[in-house]
Amino acid sequence: MRHTIEHAPTFTTLEFEMGTGETVTVQPGCMLGMTTGFDLKSGLGSHVKGRRGLGRAIRSTLVGENFLAALYTAKRDGERLLLAPSEQGDIRALEVQPGAHRYIAPGAFLACHGKVQVSIEYAGVRGWMATRGLFLMRTEGEGTVFVSSHGALRSQELQEGERYVLDNRYIVAFSDSLKFETVKVAASLRHSFLSGEGLVNRFTGPGTLLFQTRARPSRGMLAGLANLAT
Repeated sequence: MRHTIEHAPTFTTLEFEMGTGETVTVQPGCMLGMTTGFDLKSGLGSHVKGRRGLGRAIRSTLVGENFLAALYTAKRDGERLLLAPSEQGDIRALEVQPGAHRYIAPGAFLACHGKVQVSIEYAGVRGWMATRGLFLMRTEGEGTVFVSSHGALRSQELQEGERYVLDNRYIVAFSDSLKFETVKVAASLRHSFLSGEGLVNRFTGPGTLLFQTRARPSRGMLAGLANLAT
C-alpha cells in the first residue's frame, strides 16, 4: 500500500494506492473519489478498542469521533482511494509501533491501516486542558494512523527535560513519553487571563508534539451526541 499527501497545508488530500485485499479504515464522509474496485463496508469502528456495541459508541463520542467507520478493501491491484477531511487543513501520517504510542486530540483522526487500534483513556482535568476533553485517544498496535488539522501542521521535538508551552486548542497529537500539565501563562492568574491566554499546557520532553496553526472550531457535547444518532 502506498499513500500520497498533496495540496498541503490548506486543501490537503490523502490518496491510497492499494493492492488486492488491503484495507483502510476511514472516518465516514471523508471519501472524495475512488476507482470502482473496492468492497465498502460500514459498521462499528474496528480501530476503536473496547467492547462492541454501545460501549464502543460511547467511547468514540467522548472524543468527538463518529463511532461508525467506513472500511475500504481493494478487490484487485492498483485501486485508488482519495480522501479529504471536512475542514481546511493539513494531513500527517504517524507511524505506530509497539512501545512508541501517541495521544491524538478529539476530532483529529482521519484514517488508519495495518494493525492499528485506538484506545480511549480518561485523563482527568489535565486531559480536559490538554486535548479539549476529559478523554484521550491513544494509538496501539502497529501500522499507520493519519491525522488531520485545522490549518497547517507544525511539529516540535523536545529533548530530555526540555519544555514547551502550547495553547490547548491547537494540539493535534503528541508522544506518550511527554509529560504535560496545566499552568498559568504569567506569574499570576490575573495577568494570565487579562493577556487573553489564561491557562496553557506545558509539555516536558522527551518526545514529539504535533500542533495546528488555527484553532479547530468547538464541536461541543451536542455535536458528539449527534454522532450516536447517525
